[in-house]
Amino acid sequence: MRPAGLVKYAMRALTERKLRAVLTILGIVIGPATIVSLVGATQGYSNASTAQFSSLGATTLFVSPTGRSTTLTASDVSLIQNMTGVSAALGYQEAHGQVSDGSYTYQASVIAVDFNQLGAAFPTLKLGAGSVPASSDMVGAAVGYNIAYPGLSGASNYSVNQVITVTGLGQSATFTFGGNAIGFQFFNGGAPGASAASTKKEFVIRGIYDQFGNGFNISPDTTIFIPLSAGEQILKNSDYTGIMVVASSPGAVSAVTSELTAQYGTDIRVTSVSSLLSSIQSVTSGTTTLLEAVAGTSVLVAFIGIMTTMLTSVIERTREIGVLKALGSSSRGIMLVFLTEAVVTGLIGGFVGVGAGYLLSFVVIGALSGTFRLPGAGPRFAGAAAGRGATAFGPTAASSAASTLTITPAISLEVVALAVLLAVAVGTFGGLIPAWRASRLNPVEALRRT
Repeated sequence: MRPAGLVKYAMRALTERKLRAVLTILGIVIGPATIVSLVGATQGYSNASTAQFSSLGATTLFVSPTGRSTTLTASDVSLIQNMTGVSAALGYQEAHGQVSDGSYTYQASVIAVDFNQLGAAFPTLKLGAGSVPASSDMVGAAVGYNIAYPGLSGASNYSVNQVITVTGLGQSATFTFGGNAIGFQFFNGGAPGASAASTKKEFVIRGIYDQFGNGFNISPDTTIFIPLSAGEQILKNSDYTGIMVVASSPGAVSAVTSELTAQYGTDIRVTSVSSLLSSIQSVTSGTTTLLEAVAGTSVLVAFIGIMTTMLTSVIERTREIGVLKALGSSSRGIMLVFLTEAVVTGLIGGFVGVGAGYLLSFVVIGALSGTFRLPGAGPRFAGAAAGRGATAFGPTAASSAASTLTITPAISLEVVALAVLLAVAVGTFGGLIPAWRASRLNPVEALRRT
């Protein structure tokens, strides 16, 4: 029988036994669908995380003191700037407060920084309107996208030259209690008991930044940037909350980290975008391996299922096999008939499994991230977190307002090809023994069976 005839005969055999064919195909679908959905979802998460944090620059490091006894000053910035492999060092001061608009109160970070160097640490941060304030501007500010456009029902948007008022402004600190990080603020350079009214500050918006996305240590979308001179006036000291260090190349990050640790020891904490990305990729790689093992188990189940179905089919079609042999079909021809049927079943199951896995990957992402997003849906935007009667005591502002990470399944052609080939292999090897048994049947005895 010719190849075209074998396929036609196999398709007729499948359509004559629709329920069995559907159940067999569903058994095969599980494997490819599991592989495509889980691998696509985890790789999509890895890609989204990498793209998001890479927007800070793979060469950015953050240096912060580990305790109140350690201070970072302009001399430390100069020292770090002269280290081998460092292209820029940017000291900053950070404070937190609340922006009130009617019944809404949302938290915001106020960061004092040298605007001339800010682009080195945040290479993709661009102004959408206005300009940055001059270094001597004591009231000017450039605000993040979520500050200017809170995205809250009833809350007003801000524009250039408008005044924005921040209350409860002070430095932040955290301590750990019962395994949970708890935040608090102290005002006026550390004077406890200062009222929110006494720490109110009004800024004139000179510029508005375009949407940046999730930040690392600093979230530009929920930040009000001001000149260093204004920060020193607000906090009443010139010490830095931290120093952003930009390495000359991604390969220099490790050497710069080692040099910083050698210089300061345990007095500072050094975190970098590249180390975070490395951790994310390591975790997702391990997760992908685990998920592939789970998918392999489903493939084994499908293999056993199709073999059982094909063996049952051989028994039920014994008389048909006897007729084919009596009409001159060879043992090789009979074997090819059943193998073709198994391959066609595997091929159908593979393509259906890939389609089901693609749709299922969005469900997996929704379950893991709490966000259900169908293909073609626009990016989801989350404005600044809202609350009524927010107080200074609570989590730091940076964690209270962030853009939702948009994750799209990453399904490569290699994954699709692997899933389909695996399904075909399952069908082929699952039908191999039944096909061999069918080819070995004696035609006389086969015709005797009813």
